[in-house]
Amino acid sequence: MEKICGFYASNVHLITMILPYLKKQLKKDVKIETFFEQNLSNNINAFLNNLIIDENEKKILLNINWKSNKIKKYNIIEKNLKEIIKKNNCIICLISGNKKYIKYINEMLNKFFKNYQNINIKIINLYMVTQFDDDIKKILDEHEFVFNTSGIHKIEEIFVDYKKEIAN
Repeated sequence: MEKICGFYASNVHLITMILPYLKKQLKKDVKIETFFEQNLSNNINAFLNNLIIDENEKKILLNINWKSNKIKKYNIIEKNLKEIIKKNNCIICLISGNKKYIKYINEMLNKFFKNYQNINIKIINLYMVTQFDDDIKKILDEHEFVFNTSGIHKIEEIFVDYKKEIAN
């Protein structure tokens, strides 16, 4: 399981950041499971309508769940993920929202995926910038990589002065 973090300032920024990455991943037949605190449906529709993009590719992108996922109980998340695992061995869980929302969803995903070692799992936690203050170092310490508009990178490539805190 890889844990990746990223930061965004608005829903439009979030979409412009993740769209190129999602297009590449969908060509690899990867399952994208989303957990969005805010509904991005209107934003993605408007965004894709203004792009020159293949209609089939547009249809595939619109089939991603861009709606808000209010905090759910574990058994609902478990049921959905079990269905996904039956058909996929590579899953990207895309989570966006405030720190509290992301923490809760990650707890549910960690609980579920601890029983599935043979699946390639990427958890991409995308934090809304206005939702945290000086916690960026702590957030970076909890992740292996950082996500931005150019994709996934080692944290040190983006934050050159960053030094990971080692837990005792």
